[in-house]
Amino acid sequence: MMSFDGVVIGAGHNGLTLAAYLARAGMKIAVLERNPRLGGGCSTDGDQLPGFRLNLHANFYMGLSRCPLIEDLELFRYGFSYIEPPVQQAAVFRDGTGIVIHKDLDKTCASLARFSKQDAETFRELWHTYCVEMRPLLVSLLYNAPLPREQLLDRLSGPQAKELLSHAQHDLFSVVRKHFVDERIRTLFTSYMHVITTEDVAGAGIVFPAIFANIASFTLPAGGAVSLVNALARAVEAGEGEVVTGADVKEIMVKNGRATGVKLADGKTIEGSKFVASAIDFPRTVQMAGEELFPEPVCEKAKAWHWGNHSLVTLHLALRQAPAYRAEAFDPDIARAYNIFFGMENIDEVASCFDDCAAKKFPKVLMGNGACNSQFDPTYAPSGRHSAFWWPFAPYSVDGGPQNWERHRADYSKRVLEYWRVYASNLDDRNVLGSYLFTPLDIDRLNSNMRQGAVRMGAYVPNQLGINRPHPLLPGSRTPVEGLYLCGSSSGNGGGVNGAPGYIAANAIADDLRLKRPWIPVPPPEWRH
Repeated sequence: MMSFDGVVIGAGHNGLTLAAYLARAGMKIAVLERNPRLGGGCSTDGDQLPGFRLNLHANFYMGLSRCPLIEDLELFRYGFSYIEPPVQQAAVFRDGTGIVIHKDLDKTCASLARFSKQDAETFRELWHTYCVEMRPLLVSLLYNAPLPREQLLDRLSGPQAKELLSHAQHDLFSVVRKHFVDERIRTLFTSYMHVITTEDVAGAGIVFPAIFANIASFTLPAGGAVSLVNALARAVEAGEGEVVTGADVKEIMVKNGRATGVKLADGKTIEGSKFVASAIDFPRTVQMAGEELFPEPVCEKAKAWHWGNHSLVTLHLALRQAPAYRAEAFDPDIARAYNIFFGMENIDEVASCFDDCAAKKFPKVLMGNGACNSQFDPTYAPSGRHSAFWWPFAPYSVDGGPQNWERHRADYSKRVLEYWRVYASNLDDRNVLGSYLFTPLDIDRLNSNMRQGAVRMGAYVPNQLGINRPHPLLPGSRTPVEGLYLCGSSSGNGGGVNGAPGYIAANAIADDLRLKRPWIPVPPPEWRH
């Protein structure tokens, strides 16, 4: 039996984040990954279109300037860097018009004012509230364990806090209608809200302030999405930890109510003398430890975990020239925009897309967002070439079953490209050197935590947000099994690339083991203005 202070199951960015923090605190950590590669959702492919780097899952790393991991773990020392383009977002429409979101507030408001002066002023007010004044609070909420509603209300008071919490009264459509009046602008923000796999249900509007706060904080990981996990792995190893691939954990060993280690598929056992942390999905963690060790409501929720009604189908293109959008004639800054939305003209079309996803049909209205990464980092493509992608929303099971993604891959690829060509004028056969369609079925195959193509390991619905992610009986990353912690994206503010679940679990373990931290924790949330 190999022995470590702690064992982490899964080498996605959350598992590696936890391991890197605790390695810095002097613990001997083993991170075990069943796949031959690290990264989970932070994966970069260089084989499908040789010479071109494709970020298969995560691409837009949001809010890294406020992310504690970067400085606490000195990730720049280990090879991680990012680019923050000055023109952040754009939405382009079939009539050749477009909206642009800049890092510069005045430029953004000028773009919005071409459609609605009222919405431009609303945006300015929201910017000052959520991107400036309340941004520290939103960061604290993200990097601290979610609180029950009563405790949260005790910590937050004043009209701004009341307004923030009032978003819980809304679904995604109504929360956008609450703030904006122009149909095009509403369409942009409705699409933007769906990017984090939020479902349009009552109560989902609570995510609006946090998502809005990052609208001008999108970054591109230099050299590929995998650069983050590679840096984290180096940080773990610098602390004398080990990161092991091809290690398929089948069982979490529990003795006398305490997690003691793990058993691998090949029969080997690895001891975690002080803790075991699971960065894989919540339902599988419950199964691996033993359902009998968890309260019945927890087991019931694990069995009924909602993976989501929609996934993403991504068309990657190898190009001679970057996509040229027709709307650039309306606003030349669209040519410099990082994240570009298109496919939807109004809220009804947004609703139509998600209705088709719920009905498990290939959407009549394809809508989503994408980027040409090589415009901002030339290493994403060979010299003089470009790498671009678009990921419209689509269901996991399509037109009769998930296997149809494989059976009809060429047809679906053609349909996605034809739709893209409506907005970009130069995606003809002379420009397109090659293409690769990464489907919801591929998502499930590549990352078993993303069941049914769930890119965030579980839908964002009120029953799976905040203290409910994964369950109120599992607060602060802890479980009823002593020494067993949760640190994956289906727990503790999880989903997206921010490291919050790993960070929260690292602090919980440091508290429980009374470790001396070589980092200063993000202060707990409080607002009394």
